[in-house]
Amino acid sequence: MLKQFAGLLGALIFASSAYAQNDDTRPAGDTQVMVLGTFHFTGGGSDYVNPEVDDFLSPRRQQEIADILDRIEAFQPDRIIVELEPEHEDWINDRYRAWRAGEAELTVNERDQIGLRLAARMGHEQVWAVDYQNGMDFQAMLGAAQEAGQTYLLEAFQQTIGEVEVFFSRNADGTIRARLIDANSAEMLDFHRMYLWLAQAGTVEDPVGAHQMAAWWGRNLIIFARIAQIAQPGERVLVIYGAGHKYLLDYYIREAPGFTLVDPLDYLH
Repeated sequence: MLKQFAGLLGALIFASSAYAQNDDTRPAGDTQVMVLGTFHFTGGGSDYVNPEVDDFLSPRRQQEIADILDRIEAFQPDRIIVELEPEHEDWINDRYRAWRAGEAELTVNERDQIGLRLAARMGHEQVWAVDYQNGMDFQAMLGAAQEAGQTYLLEAFQQTIGEVEVFFSRNADGTIRARLIDANSAEMLDFHRMYLWLAQAGTVEDPVGAHQMAAWWGRNLIIFARIAQIAQPGERVLVIYGAGHKYLLDYYIREAPGFTLVDPLDYLH
């Protein structure tokens, strides 16, 4: 068995080496990826907790967004990826081209206000879409915890949700840059622990929470894979995504060979 494994490993190493030698069309060097965690500029949304917003098309907020673009532009991304399913990529790029031609207006959505506006500054021909949807049933998890008598999980989850609400409200009237700094902070990333509370919901025989969380981890793994499939070695890639995804996307990018994770806080501060 050990000899078979050693032979297989040797074959894989040889194949990998041969592929690397023959693949001379791709630039060398790690792909640098910045995940800019955002909140919804439109307000509302499908997240469990949604921060309040005012009119981000107002002159004051537009100036704040211009300041953010100035800062993120310093990263000099070669490619910009937004939170949208691939089947809608043509739709957003048609709108992008129409706007650049003066035939359409941008919406308040962060995909437009950060993604499309920055793409235009960089002279990009398009943006890229990588989202994947598989659903998450919070009520099923909470119900399973309730039925299993896991009151400690329910209390821990509700406590974390309360902390998230306080976190969002403390800077509700601040600048967009200050709110994006919050959205990409270590404190925000730490709230991802609530998913591991939910993962415990249910029983050994029926681990409802674990199944739901496997879908969440899997959703973000597919998003990462799509980023990796689009990005090229040596490129700088900006990923504009809901802050709730940042913990896992950062983890996957940080751990993946050939990728270097870039902290947006180095540019926002």
